[in-house]
Amino acid sequence: MEIEFLIRKNIRELKPYRCARDEYEDMDAVFLDANESPFENGFNRYPDPYQRCLKFILADFKQVAAENVILGNGSDELIDLLIRSLCRPGIDNIIVFSPGYTMYEVCAAINDVEVRKINLTVNFLPDWRKVEQQRDCCTKIIFLCTPHNPVGNIIPLSDIENLCKVLDCMVVVDEAYIDFTDMPSAIGLLERYENLFVLQTLSKAWGMAGLRLGMGFANEKLIAVLNRVKPPYNIGVLAQQTAVRTLKDRDGFRNNVACIRRERERLLQAFLQSGIFEKVYPSEANFILVTSPQADELYRFLLRNGIVTRLRDIPPLLTGGIRITVGNREENDRLLGLLACWTNKLYPSE
Repeated sequence: MEIEFLIRKNIRELKPYRCARDEYEDMDAVFLDANESPFENGFNRYPDPYQRCLKFILADFKQVAAENVILGNGSDELIDLLIRSLCRPGIDNIIVFSPGYTMYEVCAAINDVEVRKINLTVNFLPDWRKVEQQRDCCTKIIFLCTPHNPVGNIIPLSDIENLCKVLDCMVVVDEAYIDFTDMPSAIGLLERYENLFVLQTLSKAWGMAGLRLGMGFANEKLIAVLNRVKPPYNIGVLAQQTAVRTLKDRDGFRNNVACIRRERERLLQAFLQSGIFEKVYPSEANFILVTSPQADELYRFLLRNGIVTRLRDIPPLLTGGIRITVGNREENDRLLGLLACWTNKLYPSE
């Protein structure tokens, strides 16, 4: 399909804000264009509006062209950019799944875009028949999350490809937790489908949550449109420089991911053997979802003892849920110790 038909008419015709450095990449020049301070301190100049150095590194790592990459101030900025660029307020709609990541709905509500919510199946997978029933000519985006938040399961890549084939809207695949699974990324489908947009992040496996760096991968025509809509300097100098340095340590990245995966398995087995939880869901992410009739009490018990988790009560499919992030070994040992205390509280020895 031609991506131009999905873009709002006013966005297609938009004349974006331009700065003199959009076309000038030689940083040895004398810059007298932007009314900056001339006194060098490492961040007295505006950042590269297109983050060229950082994109080059990411493109090489992800095996795509730099023209297929856009960076946002967190993935949330990219979600908002997509909705603002594609969806006409008060007319168009998006499709999301429940339970799921709620920022899709928040961004849509801010932009006066209708949200059509579909419950996942009992296996926490999208119900494709209901998608067909809910979508219409004004459906512009469908959001998928894999590995899923808050459950941690994956959507088969073949299902995602079939969706791209049959739908005439944008298919957004949120892969925030992709580094913790062996599942192949949907990035590999980009050359075949213009209506595919893949979200990833440097916040999770790369450990850069404080920098707020989200990544979007898509057809270069869509990327060009989003670059016109985004603020000109949305990623700061220090964030770009820090990310460039951190991304060079690929061995450290791989070691950290391997550690999280080992600890995830250790916690999973401990949760299953504890007898505390009704359900313990296998996870392909860096968290584990559990359910308990005493979820609220357990959550507050952990909180009083200095451990913060996340309650996830999203009826009808998910009630009494707690999402527990996989920490380092010391943090996980502390959690397991408190769970043992909770068990003794529930079942005191006679």
